[in-house]
Amino acid sequence: MFGTKFIDRYRTYQAADQEYKALNQNIWNNKNKSDSPPPAFQPSTPRRSLHLQLKKINPDYLFWLAIPGTSINYPVVRSPRPGYYLNHTFGGTENPSGCLFIQEDTPAPGNGNTVIFGHNMKDGTMFSDLKKYKDEEYYKNHAIFYVYDKESWHKAEIFSIQIRHESDLDCYETEFHNQSEKQQFIYRMEESSIHPAVFTPSVEDPFISLSSCYGKTGRIIVQASILCYTED
Repeated sequence: MFGTKFIDRYRTYQAADQEYKALNQNIWNNKNKSDSPPPAFQPSTPRRSLHLQLKKINPDYLFWLAIPGTSINYPVVRSPRPGYYLNHTFGGTENPSGCLFIQEDTPAPGNGNTVIFGHNMKDGTMFSDLKKYKDEEYYKNHAIFYVYDKESWHKAEIFSIQIRHESDLDCYETEFHNQSEKQQFIYRMEESSIHPAVFTPSVEDPFISLSSCYGKTGRIIVQASILCYTED
């Protein structure tokens, strides 16, 4: 009985993984794991067609997240249906892998702190690789990631790795009323980090926080500052 359940669970996870790999291949013509961000556009592709193509597949599509050298290379959605993407893939299939998502009231990249949630899957997909940031050397080697938004690749650098209890919500603050409030947020996040930051972000920078489960009652949070735009 246990063996049958294990096989069924594996097949369920595998189905989601294959769906995302196919999406990645179709959209970016690129492998799911890479050492560089997927190319933003093919030479003959009209400027807005990829964004519109993703919106056509799923109107909840917001932007794309890619961390070179990891398995994190996925679309991110925002849905008015609370909890829907905890157990539905980007293509709308019911599956425990879900989809990376932001809450309905969370600002999009470029404004405040954009918090992205994703599952810590046992098969190594979705946000499973976030737990590897517990290792300081891994953090140093994977401190850069990219967000495809507003027709450009945005470069982001990680400045804080935290492990918190699920009831501790300080790192999920999304909006700041002034620069002083934002500066205090930076100080608190750096002080809470399990590793020394490789750099200190500016109050002018927008933030992105990646969050996933860690154990039964914990959360691992990887926070980055969006630094610049890459050319397409």
